[in-house]
Amino acid sequence: MILVTGATGPVGRHLLTTLRGDGAEVRALSRRPETANLPHGVQVVGGELGEPASLARALTGVEAVYLFSAGRAAGGFAASAVRAGVKRVVVVSGLDDDPADVERPFTDAGLEWTHLRPNAYASNALRHWGDMIRYQGAVRVPYPDAATAPVHEADLAAVAAIVLRGGHAGRRYSLTGPRSLTFREQVGVLARALGRELALVEETPDQARERMSRYGMPGSVVDELLTMWAATAGTPATVSPVVEQLTGLPARSFARWADEHADDFR
Repeated sequence: MILVTGATGPVGRHLLTTLRGDGAEVRALSRRPETANLPHGVQVVGGELGEPASLARALTGVEAVYLFSAGRAAGGFAASAVRAGVKRVVVVSGLDDDPADVERPFTDAGLEWTHLRPNAYASNALRHWGDMIRYQGAVRVPYPDAATAPVHEADLAAVAAIVLRGGHAGRRYSLTGPRSLTFREQVGVLARALGRELALVEETPDQARERMSRYGMPGSVVDELLTMWAATAGTPATVSPVVEQLTGLPARSFARWADEHADDFR
C-alpha cells in the first residue's frame, strides 16, 4: 500500500493516476475526504499532517509514503510512520522548507528516504498569475529577468512513482524542466499559448511583497521568493537531467504545460 499526501493538488492527482495505472494499491490522505473527488480505486482517508493522532488509520498497512511539503510536521509524521511500520518515504520539499530539517526526522528514525526538490513548478504560473492574466491581461513581477527551470507536475509525479518502488534510498534529486526561462520568457510562452498579448509590469520588491501578502502568502515564503528572484535575475537556472535519467523520457517543456493549461487562464 502506498499513501499519497497532497493528493488533491496537481502533482498528487497525476501521481495517483500513474500509480493506479501501474496496478499499485493506493490510499490518499485528505483534510476533506468527502470532497476530494479522486480517481476511481483510490482509498481516501481523512487526516492532517500536523496532527499525528489523526494519521493512525491512514498509515495502517502502508509500506511507502509520498510526503508533499510537510514542513514543521515532518518530525511528527516520521514518528507516526515508524509506529505504523512504514518502510519508505519519498519527501518533496516546499520552498520554505530547509531540506536538512525535513530530511533529518526520517534519517534519525531509520526509515528509507528519498528527497525530491523541484527548482520551480510550471503550475506556479497559474497559481501566481492566473487571476492577473484572466482579469487584467497582464503579469506583475518584481524581477522579470529572474530565471527558473519549471518542472511539469506530470514529470514530478512520474519520478515520484519510480522512486516509491524503492532502490533510491538516501538519494537527493533536484528536479527541473528542460530549459531555463526568465519570467519575461514565461509570459511570452503563455501569450503564444493563449493567442493574445500579455503585458509584463515590473513591480518594486515592496509592491510585490504587499501583493503576495494580501493574498495570504506567509511572510517567510515571500521573503524567500524575493531573495531567490533577486539572486537569479540575469543568471540562467541550472537544468537537471534527473527526469530523463529516471523516466527515460525528455522532461516536458513549459510550452507544453502552457498549451495544456491555456483554458485555465481564460
